[in-house]
Amino acid sequence: MEKLPFLMFREHSSLEYALLISEKSSYKGAARDVTYTSVPGRSGDLLTDNGRYKNITIPYKLSLLNTTDRSFAVLAHQIKGWLLSEAGYFRLWDSYDGKYFRLASYNDEADIEQELRETGALSLSFSCKPFKYSFEGQTPVVFTAGGSLYNAEFFPSSPYIKITGSGTVTLTINNASFTFSDIDEYIEIDSEAMNAYKGTVAKNNKMTGAGFPTLAPGKNVIAWTGNVTRLEIVPRWCCL
Repeated sequence: MEKLPFLMFREHSSLEYALLISEKSSYKGAARDVTYTSVPGRSGDLLTDNGRYKNITIPYKLSLLNTTDRSFAVLAHQIKGWLLSEAGYFRLWDSYDGKYFRLASYNDEADIEQELRETGALSLSFSCKPFKYSFEGQTPVVFTAGGSLYNAEFFPSSPYIKITGSGTVTLTINNASFTFSDIDEYIEIDSEAMNAYKGTVAKNNKMTGAGFPTLAPGKNVIAWTGNVTRLEIVPRWCCL
């Protein structure tokens, strides 16, 4: 069973529901969000970069081959529950590319076409955030002194950072500095969510700097001033 092509969504394998990938789309990337504006009397449109990428649709075709002790009808109910019981973005990846995952949501119908008594077919289209994330980039990197992190991807990443310390701390990544005041035990920074907090308490008012920390492609030099006992970074390496 391990060699059968499968997808993972919401931490469940399609093989749990007797579903095998029969066809996967090409490896397409997300489109950059730009606006073209026509100006009378001027040849060529003006281009405005909106500074973001659009969501991407990832389709799969799956075959249902029921070798379980469940009936086709029971499997169909379980598949719909797996896909549709909870709204939101969840990890999506498949056995063709085990190094990366996407953040995907599924809100469409789950129309399972029964072909024979114990076989069927299902087409799925997931709405995914534009970037793929490496599993390697989900591993925390811990610093007790200044150092560096190397981003091997072509795109900057938006990390999660936890600073354990006290008082006022200035964190510098390459040439960008961020100051955090009145730290009590620790402060957390989620650059993707653009939020600073301690547990469930917002701490954005304790942070100053231009935007939120990012990790550029290539070498990132990390340093700080202030009373820091531990710096933890989940780099979230990403690509299209």
